[in-house]
Amino acid sequence: MEQNVVLQTILNGFMLSFVLILFALGLSLVFGIMHIINFAHGEIYMLGGFGIWWFYAEHNVNFILSLVLTMALVAGVGVVLEKFFYRRFRGQLLSGMILSVGLIFVIQASVATGWGFLDKAIPTPGIEEGVVTFLGATISRERLFVILMAVIAMVGLYLLLMRTKYGRMMRASAQDADAAALQGISINAAGSMAMSVGCGIAAMAGVLAGSVFLVNPYMGGTPLLKALVTIILGGMGSLPGTILGGFIVGFTDSFGSTYLSSTLANMIIFLVLIAILVVRPLGFFGREH
Repeated sequence: MEQNVVLQTILNGFMLSFVLILFALGLSLVFGIMHIINFAHGEIYMLGGFGIWWFYAEHNVNFILSLVLTMALVAGVGVVLEKFFYRRFRGQLLSGMILSVGLIFVIQASVATGWGFLDKAIPTPGIEEGVVTFLGATISRERLFVILMAVIAMVGLYLLLMRTKYGRMMRASAQDADAAALQGISINAAGSMAMSVGCGIAAMAGVLAGSVFLVNPYMGGTPLLKALVTIILGGMGSLPGTILGGFIVGFTDSFGSTYLSSTLANMIIFLVLIAILVVRPLGFFGREH
């Protein structure tokens, strides 16, 4: 029985980790290029949850089409935020943080006014309710669906960043903005692309989380804190570090919640952060900017 519980906890850990990594990768991508910590990233995640709820649950639009529309619309929101709000504060951590905190309240109030404060459920598409048994452990079909979709999204993001000219443009800007500008790369275009991609994948993370949990205007707070821990552990602006940090936080959360409580699990996550930063102040893959 104990072995089954451990295996089930591992499977849940993968689900939590993949969703968190998707969410945190967008945050890390924006920081790597614009050197701004977007505290409103949790609200972008929340907009993804509400987008899929509105299209799919409320208006019966095909799920895949709903997902694409939601990601596109939220990516568009990211472009608007970058152009009219964040661009002028590129590299200014404090000013960018203050701006993003203000945007948190604006977005939350707007969504709560338009769609209400109550939790909303999103049915998982094409998946019958129930569980799958694997080596004696059980996991819901919905969570397996989330894992599969998250893996597909991460592979797609990797291909975008590593195999396309837009990805090369963003990576060059993140590594050395001045050198990239000398090579004819538009730093503004790179920032806009990073914000749109970051917001798009954050929206997908919100869609996947909403398929398992519930959607409400305040759902972005806790994931944002865990995402910040994730990117700090991995090293600010490091995408491989974000992936590693996501697995550390996701599995700590899963095992802590299973064997202790969710409150103690959150405490352990921050204790792990403190312990690792004592040894590596810049995180696993961090570098001086």
